[in-house]
Amino acid sequence: MKTFNSINLKQIFTLTLAIIVMFVFDSCKKASEKTGEKLIETSIGHGADVDIDDEKIVIKTDEGTFTSDSTIKNWPKEIPDDVPEFKDGKVVNVSTRIVDGNKNWTLLFENVSENALTEYETKLKKKGFKVSTISMGNTKGHITAEQGDYVVIVMGGEGMASLSVGVK
Repeated sequence: MKTFNSINLKQIFTLTLAIIVMFVFDSCKKASEKTGEKLIETSIGHGADVDIDDEKIVIKTDEGTFTSDSTIKNWPKEIPDDVPEFKDGKVVNVSTRIVDGNKNWTLLFENVSENALTEYETKLKKKGFKVSTISMGNTKGHITAEQGDYVVIVMGGEGMASLSVGVK
């Protein structure tokens, strides 16, 4: 008969506990969403209204509204035409933030090619953006671009990228 040392027992216990927690949360999805909402509201402070629904989170405060939605899989039409569309990779999440009437967007991408940031930098320059970059190794890791009232920030590496469009 094989004996287990204390490390193996700890690993088995941790795995079992994780499976139980996943099962409980899955079977009590609405209860866990409400608990998550209360935790976020408490951490943000009084006056925060949080709504969690599957893959979407909406947080409203006196300062503005934040929405993160993993069901949106394409470039938002509300982003001004002055900002060129980032077409490399696959959109996996779109977050919006509305503060003082200004809307800002953050998009997360996966399956992004190695030369995506270089190509996007070229598109930004063609649209008249003033661009600065930070290179990491052979690829560009960070782009900041400004034009008029818009600021675009792109970070990428290892097949992932995030792109933020903000209004000054």
